[in-house]
Amino acid sequence: MGGERPGGITILAILYILGGLFALAGGAMMLSGGSMFGNALGGTILTAVGAIYVIVGLIDFVVAYGLWNLQPWARTVAIVFAIIGLLSFPIGTIISIIILWYLFKPEIKEAFAK
Repeated sequence: MGGERPGGITILAILYILGGLFALAGGAMMLSGGSMFGNALGGTILTAVGAIYVIVGLIDFVVAYGLWNLQPWARTVAIVFAIIGLLSFPIGTIISIIILWYLFKPEIKEAFAK
């Protein structure tokens, strides 16, 4: 393919960016909500979950960058995330199967080969 990014990879990178934005927004809301509860157990749990969402959002941005630039590690991470997504029955499972099928297509594997 000669460094040309396939359209499906562009779409996947954009979806990772959108997922990262939603995770960051959700995480920020949980973090601010957790601080309103103070040291109560609910506030602590909400803060911890919010922090996890923020971290996931940041990871999504890094993966999107890697996919956009056809970095081989980004394809690997996207495959791992899709395998984890198989547990999100039923819609997440269907989406993850489609992503896995796409990422294992020979021409897509070739696009990430360096």
